[in-house]
Amino acid sequence: MKIALLQSDTVNADIDAAMSHYRQLISHLEPATDLLILPEMFLTGFTTNIGLAQTGIQGLELMKDVARKHNTAVCGSLLTEDNGRYYNRNFFVYPDLSVVHYDKKHLFSLSEEPQVLTAGTTKQTLTYKGWKIRLATCYDLRFGSWTQNTAHDGVLDYDLLIYVASWADVRLQAWDLLLPSRAIENQAFVAAVNRCGTDSQGFTYKGHSVVLGFKGEVLASANDNAEELIYCLLDRDKLLHFRNAFPVWRDWA
Repeated sequence: MKIALLQSDTVNADIDAAMSHYRQLISHLEPATDLLILPEMFLTGFTTNIGLAQTGIQGLELMKDVARKHNTAVCGSLLTEDNGRYYNRNFFVYPDLSVVHYDKKHLFSLSEEPQVLTAGTTKQTLTYKGWKIRLATCYDLRFGSWTQNTAHDGVLDYDLLIYVASWADVRLQAWDLLLPSRAIENQAFVAAVNRCGTDSQGFTYKGHSVVLGFKGEVLASANDNAEELIYCLLDRDKLLHFRNAFPVWRDWA
């Protein structure tokens, strides 16, 4: 499966400009890409301003438009209102425009996120082109038990763990250390997309978007402070061979 990660900046306080900017960036997507992954709250940057919740509708329409035009799945999170509650909602749009979502479980307590948004309660594992994919969002990375893979009769819950994030530079060391740990402990590929640039509060983001193999090795990585698409071809047969050759999953509690 060919995946693409879009490490991008966000146009602050101008949704129309942000929409146009993303369309321009995505227009360069290579043909035959199976999955495009965007950052957390990619249209607004990380925010608890519920006045921007309408961007969830606009952003989802953008994702569907990309899925239709490029015949690819698209993943990314948006500030979203649903029945009077607000969520940091991670959408996965299939090429046929069907949608599943995951609501961020671990809301960042150093911000107003837990006071304003509603935490998700359900894990989301989906199937796409024979791959089992688990969705996660930013702060979830610090809670390994939430994404712990499990095995049932030798079949693991997921093959690819996706993180979409707005992970500030001040805590970037944790990002770089925890991501390989998640790949190794879960015997799975990890794709992690972080934004770059500076947000409306003055926090800076280098990015460090990366694709990791099931041994924690770097398969593809973005340049610091760069808006760019990076690509990686994932081989599920190699993953399954490794799991059979080194079945650590047998010893998971």
